[in-house]
Amino acid sequence: MTDAMTEKTIQRLTSLDALRGAIMISLISHGFGFSAFEGHPYLGFLALHTEHVPWSGCVYWDLIQPAFMFMVGVAMPLAYAKRVSLGESHGKIFLHALRRCINLFLVTCLFCSIQDGHPTYNFVNVLPQIAFGYLITFFVLHKSYWTQGVTALVILLVYTLAWIFYPGNGAEGPWAMGNVNMGSDFEYWLIGHYNGGYWVSLNAIPSTSTIIAGAMCGRWVCSNRPQNEIMKNLAIAAACLIAAGLALSWQIPIIKRILSASFALYSTGWAILFLLIFYWVIEVMNLRRWTFAFIVVGANSIAAYIMFQLFRGWINDSIWVFTRPLIEAMGAWGTVLQALLVLGAQWYILYFFYKHKIFFKV
Repeated sequence: MTDAMTEKTIQRLTSLDALRGAIMISLISHGFGFSAFEGHPYLGFLALHTEHVPWSGCVYWDLIQPAFMFMVGVAMPLAYAKRVSLGESHGKIFLHALRRCINLFLVTCLFCSIQDGHPTYNFVNVLPQIAFGYLITFFVLHKSYWTQGVTALVILLVYTLAWIFYPGNGAEGPWAMGNVNMGSDFEYWLIGHYNGGYWVSLNAIPSTSTIIAGAMCGRWVCSNRPQNEIMKNLAIAAACLIAAGLALSWQIPIIKRILSASFALYSTGWAILFLLIFYWVIEVMNLRRWTFAFIVVGANSIAAYIMFQLFRGWINDSIWVFTRPLIEAMGAWGTVLQALLVLGAQWYILYFFYKHKIFFKV
């Protein structure tokens, strides 16, 4: 696998970075300010897709995190192939992966502590969840597709059964909205209180299945198979997972906040569909010129995420000093304009990094 992928690694990075950038732009744009259209007779649907659903269901905003985690998986076999080509041993690559996982958690502790004003830690954030899933995925990275797929399904099955049969579930059942379930009890034991919005750290377990699926797709996309065959199989996988998630939702609701099995399948299917679209447009149709704005962000996704977490508010307030009269006069469209201006400022900082070959890695 490694030898076959090494030659293709560079040319695949265009679609990989572009898709990763598109996902990150969706996040750091703060939904492009579309939440201002809530209740609008024609544009209200935009607001709907820029906020997480309260409990069951799924909108675009709910797909951002799993899509990003999926892309982490896609990059894993490529990164491994590159390191092998440089002569690194499997053991050394594992130590690099372990160090990366630890750094992801430490980075999260750093910016969460800054945000909260006191030292703290957080396992609900996407970075620790990536760290957990990244490490587990590494152990099956070079197994067969069959082994990887079965591992992902077993993870979802065990997680689901544990959730269903947990003795502390409330009277309304394991999927009821609230803090009476396995995830919330674990959260209280771990940090001494419940998270707002019913988010749970145990999300990291089923999220691993999405990263494994990403690794499978990354390996497939960068194989020497014909492009039509690659696209056909990606399309089949996307359709099957979306359909499976919807079918399972009759018994197990699609819930992102606890990352139910149906949500894991459904969201992973959409992530594969996103990859298929970008692969088709960029690699097959060879339409690349439009991708630059996305690549600037995708090539520095960790920097983009940390800047969004720590500095977006400051950037917004700084721009607001000069734009406030115009933004207030424009109403909802002013909110969109403000969001685009803040996004532009963030993008320009990332462009500066890109131009000077400054890439933040953990």
